[in-house]
Order: sequence, then structure tokens, then C-alpha cells
Amino acid sequence: MISDQVRILKGSPTMNFLSMARKRESEGHQIIHLSIGQPDFQPLPSIIETTKKAIDEGKTSYTVSSGIPELRQSISQLYQEDFNVTIDPNDEVKITSGGKQGVLAAFYTILNRGDHIIIPEPFWVSYPDMAQLAGATSVRIPMTTDFSLNKDEVLNNVTNKTKAILINSPNNPSSHVLSSEEIRFLKDLVEDYHIYIISDEIYSDYVYIDTPVRTLLTEFDNWRQNIIVINGFAKTYSMTGYRLGWTISNSESAEGILKIIQATTTCPTNFCQWGGVTALKERAQARELINKLFPERRKVLMEEVKKTNGLSLKSIDGAFYGFVKYDFSEKSSEAVAIDILMNANVSLVPGSAFGDSAEGYLRVAFSRSVQEIKEAFERIRKYLGQ
Repeated sequence: MISDQVRILKGSPTMNFLSMARKRESEGHQIIHLSIGQPDFQPLPSIIETTKKAIDEGKTSYTVSSGIPELRQSISQLYQEDFNVTIDPNDEVKITSGGKQGVLAAFYTILNRGDHIIIPEPFWVSYPDMAQLAGATSVRIPMTTDFSLNKDEVLNNVTNKTKAILINSPNNPSSHVLSSEEIRFLKDLVEDYHIYIISDEIYSDYVYIDTPVRTLLTEFDNWRQNIIVINGFAKTYSMTGYRLGWTISNSESAEGILKIIQATTTCPTNFCQWGGVTALKERAQARELINKLFPERRKVLMEEVKKTNGLSLKSIDGAFYGFVKYDFSEKSSEAVAIDILMNANVSLVPGSAFGDSAEGYLRVAFSRSVQEIKEAFERIRKYLGQ
């Protein structure tokens, strides 16, 4: 029998819908995948070449659990050059097997059993399960109409058990990017209640609005006291299968994260880390590719939603998702997403996957080509009789 702790986990709704779509594909249907949070381009050739070279050179053994020194130094250099933030590559940077492990390790490091962590909705689907695994309670704060922090709800739910708040900006799925006002609120929150901020910044290179903030490390002079940043290589460099990420925190928290790495995966994959070193050297080229492709895709998605009766979309500020509201049906978002998959052969993710207050929405990834986005909405409009 499986444990009660595992039994209550919900798993990943996004992966469940991907499985449904793959099954339908295996039955001969041509599916347009707008549910996958993965860029459709390959890693830069130099990244692949470095990875292959590392394998050829025998870099297939264990590394130190915190990650190879060269990669930790490259991350420290990135924050110094791009953000003028000084980070100790030995004590404050840990390399993880994907950003997901970084989030989970941060949870285990700072949350005691019975502690509360505030998770604003809509949230990435895995956060509540991770809190559950760590023995903590996820306090889910309903979203506002513009997807910004619901400050009153946050303050009303801070108790003596509150240990942290989870921030994801740009946000998956809403695309919201933290405003200066929200950052001031977070500063006051930390000062008044002495809680941690766990900042998931995996989409930091996908921003379409004018904002100077790409990492919370630049906004808190005393970030070492109360901030853990998680980032990785999956989105900017399309290295999703490499399972490679990093955390930045004070040395005490970093030591806790290191223990979680050692207790779970021992270390990140050796040859993948060398690909990561090259990726960071090529970050200007990677960002150039993002800026070439994604603003146009964003524009096309917004136009296609506008042309579709019964759908609406407020804005897309960052990441590569449109969080689309529907009013053509009274069915649940899960039922609507299934209907669209089965009748239009378009794979989306229901809003309910991202929190109860996100019901009535569908997450649409524009990490696919302009042609695929247009074709997907032509199919949806045909299904809706438009």
C-alpha cells in the first residue's frame, strides 16, 4: 500500500493532459500542443557540442553535490555582470537537477512540519504538492482580477505559523510580472513578519513590458536574510531534458539545500553541467532568439483570442502563456479542455490546475510556431461553430 503522504498528492495536471494528448496522437489524430511549457527550439548548437564533448571526455561520473565549480562560478558571474549583485559561488550557489528540485529543496530547507507557506493563485501546479511533501500547509491566496498580489488576503492569512511566501514572476500561468508597488509590499511584509520569500524566476528572460526588475536580488539590500532564488536552464536555453537549475541563498540555507541534493540525486548530471557553462556564455544569443520569436507569437495569440467569441485575454506581460478566460460554456475548465482536445485536437491546460480561483480559464502556451497558434484557433472556432 502506498503511504497516506503520497496518496494525497495530486500529481501534475499539465503532465496528465500531455498524456491524454499523446494517447490521442497514438490513435492517429494530429494534435496541436499548446499545453507544453517548453520552447520549440533546440538548445544552441554550441551547448549540444559542449555536452557531447563532455561525454567523449569521460565527464560521466559523479561531481561534487553542489555542482561543478565552473558552473557555480559562471552563475555568480552572470549576476555580477547582468545585475551588479555579488554572490559567493562556493557558499551561496547550488546546482540542482532542474528548477523543480530547487523549489522542493528550498521548501524542505526552511519549512518545518506544520509551518504555513503562502502561495498566491494562480500557481504552478507542483507547488502545493511540494509543500505537502515538506509537511507544511500551503495557504492559497485567491488571485485578483489583474493577477497581482491580493495584499489584503495575504495580510489576513499571515499567522505565527507563516514561514514563507512563494513568488513566481513572470508567473506561470497568468504571465503577471511583479510591479514596483508589489515589491514594496513584499519588503514591508518581510520587515514586519520576518518571513522568507522563495522566488521562482525561471521565466526571467521572457518579459514583454517595461520593467527593470528581473530578479528580487536587486530589490532587497539584505536579500541574504530572507530570500531564496530559483532559476534554471529549461526555459531560456530550451534545455528542459537536461534537468539543470540553480539556487541562490545565504550560506545556511544553501547548506540545507545541499543536504537535500545529497539525499535525493547526489549531484546534477556531470556532462549536462558543462553544457550549462556554455549556455551562460551564450546567454546573449539565447535572449536574442527569444526576443526574435516570442513577441510575435504573443501578438498573434492575443489577436486570435480577440477573434474568437467567448474568449478573452487581459494581457501577457511575461513567460509564454496566455491565461484565457472563457464564457461560451458553463462547464468546468477541465471539461472544456477535454472537449477542445477531443473535438478540435488542440491540447490546452484547464485553469483549475492552477488553483480554485482560476476556474473558468484555460492556459494556452505560445511556445509553438505562429502557424500552429493560428491553426489551433481556427480549429477551436470551427468546433465552436464560428
